[in-house]
Amino acid sequence: MYAFKPHVLTARSLYSITKPEGRMDVILCCNSKNLYFNDVIEWGSEFHNIWEYNLTGQQWRLLSSIRRLYELPDLITYDVIAGTAFESNYLVISTLQDQYDVQSTFNEELSSPTCQLHVFDLNSKSSLVRSISKQIPNHSRRHNFIRHGKYLYNIGIHSEVSESFLDVRKLNMENGVWEIVYTCRGLDANEPVGGLEHTLVYSNNMIYIFGNCNCGNRKGSSSFLKISAFDLEKSCWKKVDTYGDENHTPQYPAEREGFGVTSYTDPDSDEINVIISGGADFKYNNNGGLIFHKRGCFKFYDVWRLNLTNLKWTCLERFGTVLPSHIEYHSITISPAGKLFIFDEHIFDHTVEQKTRKSALYSTWVRIPKLTDICWEAVFHYFPNLKSMTDKEIISLGIPLQLLKSRIN
Repeated sequence: MYAFKPHVLTARSLYSITKPEGRMDVILCCNSKNLYFNDVIEWGSEFHNIWEYNLTGQQWRLLSSIRRLYELPDLITYDVIAGTAFESNYLVISTLQDQYDVQSTFNEELSSPTCQLHVFDLNSKSSLVRSISKQIPNHSRRHNFIRHGKYLYNIGIHSEVSESFLDVRKLNMENGVWEIVYTCRGLDANEPVGGLEHTLVYSNNMIYIFGNCNCGNRKGSSSFLKISAFDLEKSCWKKVDTYGDENHTPQYPAEREGFGVTSYTDPDSDEINVIISGGADFKYNNNGGLIFHKRGCFKFYDVWRLNLTNLKWTCLERFGTVLPSHIEYHSITISPAGKLFIFDEHIFDHTVEQKTRKSALYSTWVRIPKLTDICWEAVFHYFPNLKSMTDKEIISLGIPLQLLKSRIN
Protein backbone atom coordinates (compact mmCIF):
# COMPACT_ATOMS: atom_id res chain seq x y z
CA MET A 1 0.00 0.00 0.00
CA TYR A 2 1.26 3.48 -0.85
CA ALA A 3 2.22 5.74 2.03
CA PHE A 4 3.69 9.22 1.73
CA LYS A 5 7.02 9.16 3.55
CA PRO A 6 8.90 12.47 3.49
CA HIS A 7 12.55 12.50 4.59
CA VAL A 8 12.94 8.73 4.09
CA LEU A 9 15.48 7.81 1.41
CA THR A 10 14.34 4.88 -0.73
CA ALA A 11 15.89 3.19 -3.75
CA ARG A 12 14.25 4.03 -7.07
CA SER A 13 12.91 1.16 -9.14
CA LEU A 14 14.51 0.98 -12.59
CA TYR A 15 12.62 -0.26 -15.64
CA SER A 16 15.40 0.42 -18.13
CA ILE A 17 17.37 -2.15 -20.09
CA THR A 18 20.30 0.26 -20.28
CA LYS A 19 21.46 2.71 -17.64
CA PRO A 20 24.56 4.77 -16.86
CA GLU A 21 27.42 3.00 -15.15
CA GLY A 22 28.68 4.06 -11.76
CA ARG A 23 31.39 6.69 -12.16
CA MET A 24 33.15 9.31 -10.12
CA ASP A 25 32.39 13.02 -10.64
CA VAL A 26 28.95 12.53 -12.12
CA ILE A 27 27.04 15.78 -12.57
CA LEU A 28 23.32 15.56 -11.85
CA CYS A 29 20.59 18.12 -12.49
CA CYS A 30 16.83 17.90 -12.31
CA ASN A 31 13.63 19.61 -13.41
CA SER A 32 10.04 18.68 -12.59
CA LYS A 33 9.95 15.76 -15.06
CA ASN A 34 13.44 14.40 -15.66
CA LEU A 35 16.81 13.90 -14.04
CA TYR A 36 19.89 14.45 -16.21
CA PHE A 37 23.16 12.58 -15.74
CA ASN A 38 26.38 13.97 -17.23
CA ASP A 39 29.41 11.74 -16.65
CA VAL A 40 32.72 13.57 -16.56
CA ILE A 41 35.33 12.07 -18.84
CA GLU A 42 37.96 9.97 -17.07
CA TRP A 43 41.37 8.81 -18.23
CA GLY A 44 41.03 6.13 -20.90
CA SER A 45 37.38 6.90 -21.56
CA GLU A 46 36.35 7.68 -25.14
CA PHE A 47 32.88 9.02 -24.53
CA HIS A 48 31.17 11.89 -22.80
CA ASN A 49 27.56 10.85 -22.19
CA ILE A 50 24.38 12.66 -21.20
CA TRP A 51 21.57 10.48 -19.87
CA GLU A 52 17.95 11.32 -19.07
CA TYR A 53 15.95 9.61 -16.31
CA ASN A 54 12.18 10.07 -16.45
CA LEU A 55 10.94 10.54 -12.88
CA THR A 56 7.49 9.07 -13.44
CA GLY A 57 8.33 6.30 -15.92
CA GLN A 58 11.56 5.56 -13.98
CA GLN A 59 13.48 4.85 -17.18
CA TRP A 60 16.95 5.87 -18.35
CA ARG A 61 17.77 6.77 -21.95
CA LEU A 62 20.94 8.05 -23.61
CA LEU A 63 20.51 11.56 -25.03
CA SER A 64 23.98 12.36 -26.31
CA SER A 65 27.38 10.73 -26.68
CA ILE A 66 30.32 12.93 -27.61
CA ARG A 67 33.33 10.97 -28.79
CA ARG A 68 36.83 12.33 -28.38
CA LEU A 69 39.18 12.27 -31.34
CA TYR A 70 42.85 11.23 -31.29
CA GLU A 71 44.55 13.51 -33.80
CA LEU A 72 48.15 12.29 -33.65
CA PRO A 73 49.56 8.84 -32.74
CA ASP A 74 51.98 10.19 -30.14
CA LEU A 75 49.54 12.60 -28.51
CA ILE A 76 46.46 12.00 -26.41
CA THR A 77 43.67 14.56 -26.59
CA TYR A 78 41.16 14.58 -23.76
CA ASP A 79 38.32 16.75 -22.56
CA VAL A 80 37.75 17.97 -19.04
CA ILE A 81 34.94 20.04 -17.58
CA ALA A 82 35.44 23.78 -16.98
CA GLY A 83 31.93 24.26 -15.66
CA THR A 84 28.30 23.23 -15.92
CA ALA A 85 24.97 24.97 -15.42
CA PHE A 86 21.34 23.90 -15.65
CA GLU A 87 18.51 26.36 -16.04
CA SER A 88 15.17 26.58 -17.85
CA ASN A 89 15.60 23.20 -19.54
CA TYR A 90 19.03 24.11 -20.89
CA LEU A 91 22.11 22.16 -19.85
CA VAL A 92 25.30 24.16 -20.40
CA ILE A 93 28.68 22.43 -20.35
CA SER A 94 32.04 24.07 -21.00
CA THR A 95 34.79 21.64 -22.01
CA LEU A 96 38.55 22.12 -22.18
CA GLN A 97 40.65 20.10 -24.58
CA ASP A 98 44.32 19.47 -23.79
CA GLN A 99 47.07 17.47 -25.50
CA TYR A 100 49.69 15.39 -23.69
CA ASP A 101 52.54 13.24 -24.88
CA VAL A 102 51.69 9.59 -24.22
CA GLN A 103 55.34 8.88 -23.47
CA SER A 104 55.46 11.52 -20.74
CA THR A 105 54.20 11.35 -17.18
CA PHE A 106 51.34 13.73 -18.04
CA ASN A 107 52.97 16.52 -16.07
CA GLU A 108 53.36 19.05 -18.85
CA GLU A 109 50.89 20.26 -21.43
CA LEU A 110 52.04 20.42 -25.06
CA SER A 111 49.62 23.13 -26.10
CA SER A 112 47.29 25.70 -24.63
CA PRO A 113 43.83 24.32 -24.03
CA THR A 114 40.95 25.11 -26.35
CA CYS A 115 37.51 25.73 -24.92
CA GLN A 116 34.04 24.91 -26.21
CA LEU A 117 30.57 25.66 -24.91
CA HIS A 118 27.93 22.95 -25.37
CA VAL A 119 24.34 24.15 -24.92
CA PHE A 120 21.79 21.32 -24.84
CA ASP A 121 18.10 22.13 -25.32
CA LEU A 122 16.53 19.35 -23.28
CA ASN A 123 13.08 19.93 -24.76
CA SER A 124 14.06 19.60 -28.43
CA LYS A 125 17.00 17.27 -27.61
CA SER A 126 19.22 19.45 -29.81
CA SER A 127 22.59 20.99 -29.04
CA LEU A 128 24.69 23.98 -30.02
CA VAL A 129 28.50 23.94 -29.84
CA ARG A 130 30.43 27.20 -29.75
CA SER A 131 34.15 27.93 -29.46
CA ILE A 132 35.03 30.43 -26.74
CA SER A 133 38.25 32.37 -26.22
CA LYS A 134 40.42 34.76 -24.20
CA GLN A 135 40.86 34.15 -20.44
CA ILE A 136 40.02 30.43 -20.49
CA PRO A 137 39.71 28.96 -16.96
CA ASN A 138 41.48 25.89 -15.69
CA HIS A 139 39.47 22.71 -15.43
CA SER A 140 37.23 22.02 -12.47
CA ARG A 141 34.20 19.83 -11.79
CA ARG A 142 30.65 19.78 -10.54
CA HIS A 143 28.25 22.71 -10.95
CA ASN A 144 30.78 25.47 -11.45
CA PHE A 145 28.77 27.97 -13.51
CA ILE A 146 26.43 30.63 -12.17
CA ARG A 147 24.35 32.71 -14.59
CA HIS A 148 23.92 36.40 -13.78
CA GLY A 149 22.52 38.57 -16.55
CA LYS A 150 24.27 37.80 -19.84
CA TYR A 151 27.26 36.23 -18.09
CA LEU A 152 28.16 32.79 -16.84
CA TYR A 153 30.47 33.08 -13.82
CA ASN A 154 33.12 30.46 -13.09
CA ILE A 155 35.33 30.05 -10.03
CA GLY A 156 38.30 27.81 -10.76
CA ILE A 157 41.82 27.07 -9.63
CA HIS A 158 44.65 29.46 -10.42
CA SER A 159 47.83 27.61 -11.43
CA GLU A 160 50.34 30.48 -11.42
CA VAL A 161 50.89 30.34 -7.66
CA SER A 162 51.92 27.49 -5.41
CA GLU A 163 48.57 27.29 -3.66
CA SER A 164 45.36 26.74 -5.56
CA PHE A 165 43.70 30.12 -5.23
CA LEU A 166 40.20 30.39 -6.65
CA ASP A 167 40.00 33.03 -9.38
CA VAL A 168 36.71 34.42 -10.70
CA ARG A 169 35.99 34.62 -14.42
CA LYS A 170 32.88 35.39 -16.45
CA LEU A 171 31.84 34.27 -19.91
CA ASN A 172 29.95 36.72 -22.11
CA MET A 173 27.20 34.61 -23.66
CA GLU A 174 26.76 37.08 -26.53
CA ASN A 175 30.31 37.05 -27.92
CA GLY A 176 31.77 33.87 -26.35
CA VAL A 177 34.67 35.65 -24.63
CA TRP A 178 36.03 34.87 -21.15
CA GLU A 179 37.00 37.80 -18.93
CA ILE A 180 38.87 37.99 -15.63
CA VAL A 181 36.74 39.35 -12.78
CA TYR A 182 39.03 38.78 -9.80
CA THR A 183 42.51 37.27 -9.48
CA CYS A 184 43.48 35.93 -6.07
CA ARG A 185 46.98 36.97 -4.93
CA GLY A 186 46.85 35.91 -1.31
CA LEU A 187 46.71 39.55 -0.15
CA ASP A 188 43.18 39.37 1.24
CA ALA A 189 42.52 36.98 4.12
CA ASN A 190 39.03 36.37 2.73
CA GLU A 191 40.35 34.82 -0.47
CA PRO A 192 39.62 31.08 -0.46
CA VAL A 193 42.10 28.41 -1.48
CA GLY A 194 41.17 24.91 -2.45
CA GLY A 195 40.97 22.16 -5.03
CA LEU A 196 38.63 21.11 -7.81
CA GLU A 197 35.62 19.65 -6.04
CA HIS A 198 33.57 22.76 -5.41
CA THR A 199 29.98 23.68 -6.25
CA LEU A 200 28.65 27.21 -6.68
CA VAL A 201 25.31 28.51 -5.43
CA TYR A 202 23.94 31.97 -6.28
CA SER A 203 21.76 34.07 -3.97
CA ASN A 204 21.21 37.84 -3.74
CA ASN A 205 24.25 38.92 -5.81
CA MET A 206 26.51 36.55 -3.89
CA ILE A 207 28.19 33.40 -5.21
CA TYR A 208 28.64 30.93 -2.36
CA ILE A 209 31.25 28.20 -2.72
CA PHE A 210 30.88 24.71 -1.23
CA GLY A 211 33.43 21.95 -1.59
CA ASN A 212 37.04 20.99 -1.08
CA CYS A 213 38.48 24.23 0.23
CA ASN A 214 41.50 24.03 2.51
CA CYS A 215 40.69 25.19 6.02
CA GLY A 216 43.66 25.88 8.25
CA ASN A 217 45.94 22.85 8.44
CA ARG A 218 43.21 20.37 7.48
CA LYS A 219 43.95 19.18 3.99
CA GLY A 220 40.84 19.31 1.81
CA SER A 221 38.23 19.47 4.59
CA SER A 222 35.50 22.10 4.43
CA SER A 223 34.35 24.02 7.46
CA PHE A 224 30.71 25.09 7.61
CA LEU A 225 30.82 27.73 10.36
CA LYS A 226 31.96 30.28 7.78
CA ILE A 227 31.18 30.07 4.06
CA SER A 228 33.32 31.76 1.39
CA ALA A 229 31.27 33.96 -0.92
CA PHE A 230 32.06 36.35 -3.79
CA ASP A 231 30.16 39.64 -3.84
CA LEU A 232 29.33 40.43 -7.49
CA GLU A 233 28.42 44.06 -6.77
CA LYS A 234 31.57 44.93 -4.80
CA SER A 235 33.79 42.41 -6.64
CA CYS A 236 35.37 41.06 -3.45
CA TRP A 237 35.52 37.86 -1.40
CA LYS A 238 33.80 37.57 1.97
CA LYS A 239 33.60 34.99 4.75
CA VAL A 240 29.99 34.71 5.84
CA ASP A 241 29.05 33.51 9.32
CA THR A 242 26.41 30.79 9.55
CA TYR A 243 24.16 29.80 12.46
CA GLY A 244 23.78 26.33 13.90
CA ASP A 245 20.75 24.11 14.42
CA GLU A 246 19.73 24.74 18.04
CA ASN A 247 17.58 21.61 18.05
CA HIS A 248 20.38 19.22 17.15
CA THR A 249 23.76 18.15 18.47
CA PRO A 250 26.12 18.95 16.85
CA GLN A 251 24.66 22.26 15.69
CA TYR A 252 26.86 22.41 12.57
CA PRO A 253 27.98 19.84 10.00
CA ALA A 254 31.41 18.49 10.91
CA GLU A 255 34.38 19.34 8.69
CA ARG A 256 34.62 16.89 5.81
CA GLU A 257 35.42 16.38 2.14
CA GLY A 258 33.89 14.32 -0.62
CA PHE A 259 30.34 15.40 0.28
CA GLY A 260 27.41 15.99 -2.09
CA VAL A 261 26.04 19.50 -2.73
CA THR A 262 22.88 20.77 -4.40
CA SER A 263 20.48 23.72 -4.03
CA TYR A 264 16.88 24.66 -4.70
CA THR A 265 14.48 27.58 -4.40
CA ASP A 266 11.77 26.86 -1.84
CA PRO A 267 8.39 27.15 -3.64
CA ASP A 268 6.71 28.65 -0.57
CA SER A 269 9.26 31.21 0.65
CA ASP A 270 11.25 31.76 -2.60
CA GLU A 271 14.43 31.38 -0.52
CA ILE A 272 17.54 29.54 -1.74
CA ASN A 273 18.47 26.44 0.27
CA VAL A 274 21.64 24.35 0.04
CA ILE A 275 21.69 20.60 0.77
CA ILE A 276 24.89 18.76 1.70
CA SER A 277 25.20 15.00 2.30
CA GLY A 278 27.72 12.41 3.41
CA GLY A 279 31.46 12.63 2.86
CA ALA A 280 34.34 11.73 5.16
CA ASP A 281 36.94 13.30 7.43
CA PHE A 282 40.13 11.81 6.01
CA LYS A 283 43.40 11.60 7.89
CA TYR A 284 46.68 12.60 6.25
CA ASN A 285 50.33 12.09 7.11
CA ASN A 286 52.93 14.86 7.28
CA ASN A 287 53.59 14.56 3.54
CA GLY A 288 49.94 15.04 2.66
CA GLY A 289 49.36 11.38 1.88
CA LEU A 290 46.10 9.69 2.80
CA ILE A 291 46.36 7.27 5.75
CA PHE A 292 44.64 3.94 5.08
CA HIS A 293 43.57 2.02 8.16
CA LYS A 294 40.36 1.28 10.01
CA ARG A 295 40.51 4.57 11.89
CA GLY A 296 41.91 6.57 8.98
CA CYS A 297 38.72 8.56 8.52
CA PHE A 298 35.33 9.25 10.05
CA LYS A 299 32.43 8.46 7.73
CA PHE A 300 29.30 10.60 7.60
CA TYR A 301 25.71 9.50 6.95
CA ASP A 302 24.05 12.84 7.66
CA VAL A 303 22.16 15.31 5.47
CA TRP A 304 22.01 19.06 6.23
CA ARG A 305 20.18 22.09 4.84
CA LEU A 306 21.44 25.70 4.86
CA ASN A 307 19.00 28.57 4.24
CA LEU A 308 20.93 31.32 2.44
CA THR A 309 18.52 34.04 3.61
CA ASN A 310 18.97 33.55 7.36
CA LEU A 311 22.19 31.46 7.00
CA LYS A 312 20.83 28.89 9.44
CA TRP A 313 21.70 25.18 9.32
CA THR A 314 19.11 22.44 9.84
CA CYS A 315 20.10 18.80 10.33
CA LEU A 316 17.56 16.72 8.40
CA GLU A 317 18.45 13.68 10.52
CA ARG A 318 16.04 14.92 13.18
CA PHE A 319 13.25 14.51 10.60
CA GLY A 320 14.47 11.05 9.62
CA THR A 321 16.74 11.78 6.62
CA VAL A 322 19.93 9.72 6.77
CA LEU A 323 21.93 8.13 3.97
CA PRO A 324 21.33 4.40 3.32
CA SER A 325 25.09 3.80 3.64
CA HIS A 326 28.29 5.77 3.87
CA ILE A 327 28.78 7.54 0.54
CA GLU A 328 31.65 9.80 -0.41
CA TYR A 329 32.39 11.65 -3.65
CA HIS A 330 28.82 11.19 -4.78
CA SER A 331 26.35 13.39 -6.67
CA ILE A 332 23.02 14.79 -5.53
CA THR A 333 20.36 16.99 -7.09
CA ILE A 334 16.89 18.20 -6.16
CA SER A 335 13.69 18.87 -8.10
CA PRO A 336 12.00 22.31 -8.03
CA ALA A 337 9.30 20.81 -5.80
CA GLY A 338 11.88 19.63 -3.24
CA LYS A 339 12.56 15.97 -3.99
CA LEU A 340 16.17 15.01 -3.33
CA PHE A 341 17.98 12.47 -5.55
CA ILE A 342 21.27 10.78 -4.66
CA PHE A 343 23.31 8.82 -7.18
CA ASP A 344 25.35 6.25 -5.25
CA GLU A 345 28.37 6.04 -7.51
CA HIS A 346 31.47 5.60 -5.35
CA ILE A 347 32.03 3.73 -2.11
CA PHE A 348 35.53 3.32 -0.74
CA ASP A 349 36.46 0.48 1.60
CA HIS A 350 39.38 1.92 3.59
CA THR A 351 40.17 -1.40 5.23
CA VAL A 352 41.24 -2.93 1.91
CA GLU A 353 41.92 0.25 -0.09
CA GLN A 354 39.35 -0.79 -2.64
CA LYS A 355 36.87 1.30 -4.62
CA THR A 356 33.42 0.11 -5.58
CA ARG A 357 31.15 1.88 -8.02
CA LYS A 358 27.41 1.48 -8.22
CA SER A 359 24.48 2.82 -10.20
CA ALA A 360 21.87 3.03 -7.45
CA LEU A 361 19.50 5.99 -7.32
CA TYR A 362 17.78 7.08 -4.09
CA SER A 363 15.19 9.79 -3.51
CA THR A 364 13.19 11.49 -0.75
CA TRP A 365 11.13 14.60 -0.19
CA VAL A 366 12.91 17.16 2.01
CA ARG A 367 9.78 19.33 2.19
CA ILE A 368 6.04 18.69 2.00
CA PRO A 369 5.02 19.06 -1.67
CA LYS A 370 1.62 19.93 -3.14
CA LEU A 371 -1.16 17.41 -2.69
CA THR A 372 -1.21 16.86 -6.48
CA ASP A 373 2.42 15.66 -6.36
CA ILE A 374 1.54 13.19 -3.59
CA CYS A 375 -1.50 11.95 -5.51
CA TRP A 376 0.52 11.36 -8.67
CA GLU A 377 3.10 9.43 -6.65
CA ALA A 378 0.31 7.16 -5.47
CA VAL A 379 -1.00 6.71 -9.02
CA PHE A 380 2.41 5.63 -10.32
CA HIS A 381 2.91 3.40 -7.30
CA TYR A 382 -0.17 1.37 -8.22
CA PHE A 383 0.32 1.65 -12.01
CA PRO A 384 4.09 1.72 -12.64
CA ASN A 385 3.63 0.80 -16.33
CA LEU A 386 1.40 3.75 -17.23
CA LYS A 387 3.97 5.16 -19.62
CA SER A 388 3.87 2.01 -21.77
CA MET A 389 0.06 1.74 -21.79
CA THR A 390 -2.10 2.72 -24.77
CA ASP A 391 -4.37 5.75 -24.59
CA LYS A 392 -7.42 3.47 -24.49
CA GLU A 393 -6.01 1.51 -21.54
CA ILE A 394 -5.25 4.72 -19.61
CA ILE A 395 -8.74 6.13 -20.21
CA SER A 396 -10.27 2.84 -19.05
CA LEU A 397 -8.54 3.34 -15.68
CA GLY A 398 -10.29 6.69 -15.26
CA ILE A 399 -7.05 8.67 -15.47
CA PRO A 400 -7.25 11.97 -17.45
CA LEU A 401 -5.10 11.33 -20.52
CA GLN A 402 -3.83 14.84 -21.24
CA LEU A 403 -3.12 15.51 -17.58
CA LEU A 404 -1.07 12.30 -17.42
CA LYS A 405 0.89 13.17 -20.56
CA SER A 406 1.73 16.58 -19.11
CA ARG A 407 3.41 14.79 -16.20
CA ILE A 408 5.25 12.17 -18.28
CA ASN A 409 6.31 13.95 -21.49
